[in-house]
Amino acid sequence: MKININTNHIRIYKLLNFIPDKNIDFICHFLRMNKQNVILYIKQIYQLVEDKKQNILFQDMIKEILNDKPLLKILKQNQIFAKEDRIFYIILILLKHYDLKLNLNLNTLSSVLNISRRTLSEDLNSVKKSLNFYNLNINSMPSKGVYIFGDIADIKTCFLSYLFKFLIEFKELPLLMSKDYFSFFQQKMSQNIIKEIDYFVYTFDLDIFANNKKLLKSIYRIYFEENCKDNISTLSFEEFKKIFLDVFPLKNIEKVYTFFKTSTLGKFPLKYINVFILTLKFCTGTLKEKNICLNKEYENLRKTFSKFTSLDYSKNSYFEKFTNRVYIANKESSFLYMNDLSFLDLNLTYKIKDECYQLFLELRKNYFNIQFSNIIFLYLWNLNKINFLEITNTIVVFKDLPKFLQPIIKNLFLLKENINISHFIRYHELETYLLQEDVSLIITFENLPLTSNYPFIKYYSLPL
Repeated sequence: MKININTNHIRIYKLLNFIPDKNIDFICHFLRMNKQNVILYIKQIYQLVEDKKQNILFQDMIKEILNDKPLLKILKQNQIFAKEDRIFYIILILLKHYDLKLNLNLNTLSSVLNISRRTLSEDLNSVKKSLNFYNLNINSMPSKGVYIFGDIADIKTCFLSYLFKFLIEFKELPLLMSKDYFSFFQQKMSQNIIKEIDYFVYTFDLDIFANNKKLLKSIYRIYFEENCKDNISTLSFEEFKKIFLDVFPLKNIEKVYTFFKTSTLGKFPLKYINVFILTLKFCTGTLKEKNICLNKEYENLRKTFSKFTSLDYSKNSYFEKFTNRVYIANKESSFLYMNDLSFLDLNLTYKIKDECYQLFLELRKNYFNIQFSNIIFLYLWNLNKINFLEITNTIVVFKDLPKFLQPIIKNLFLLKENINISHFIRYHELETYLLQEDVSLIITFENLPLTSNYPFIKYYSLPL
């Protein structure tokens, strides 16, 4: 009997050795599949093993699969489109044709996917349901094919979501789909732009969450217009500072400004600047919903992490960003789930894998879209003891705070908050100090006459 290899076979093969004694349970939870189906998929994969044995135990099947190094290549060569892949591909192709100002010929599409027109019609109904989430629909023109229609802002939002999903998943997708669409993605993405995004993400600490680089590549592919006259590079320094100070610390603003002034990325259109800023905030974990307090959310997440790991999460700036990120991602993107396997590229100990898996099981109950990779990132961040024993260059900004209180505050803060205060800075010297020094945390014990340029200052009361 012929076995139809699909994307789930590829994913299961890649996940098989992640947590050796719990791999089946992990795969079931990660891919949201029942155990019987996972076992069936593994048995089907085994049928393509070279020199396979008959009447073999299931665990021995897994060992044989893992020992067959060329097997992944064979699986990819035999991979076909499952229905889920077809729907994903059709949406991508509709968006591609919109970008190229073309209609999609259904006869050609059914031929490419090797399906009947009846099956294609059923797929198109599923496509319509998916597009409804973005307030979009598809229309047809006699003898000319179908096209996507709706508000241009909604089309771009949909495009961004699906392109981002594609870049995350493309290694597991059918070869035809990955090759075809990746070449389309690269058409407006020069190697120079890709290199600049890599530099930008690394230099300005935008890589604290998995796949931020892919997200920025997606937004440049969808929104970038190289010949647009009104772009980021045309801003004066004061204009730039006003827009980007919520994203980058004051000490880096001039360096970021210079980067956008001199790079191709600086040609990003100002008409889409709000989308760009929201995306950057999502990348940095500072994007928050207005009038929503996440203190309770933060505390619940902290307790969950403390319960399942041996690490201390009591004081952690990254944890706050993680809370913002999972809350927004779950609320805004719950419709479009992404199977991110990027964590498989990390060499992790069994302890980390197991503890992160337990966290994943617990957090998935409330966060449909939580990414396993970002749970691992948070875990790894906390391996750096300095993040909770001493935050580098924590300063107190003050106006009239008596000098005799400074050593007392420093000692109490170290004892009660596990944070070492490095300097006490007068409030009118703050901007100059931030331009010259790296600061992780700014606190104050006074109501200071500072402008709204400093929303990141944390206020504490005396006595501690």
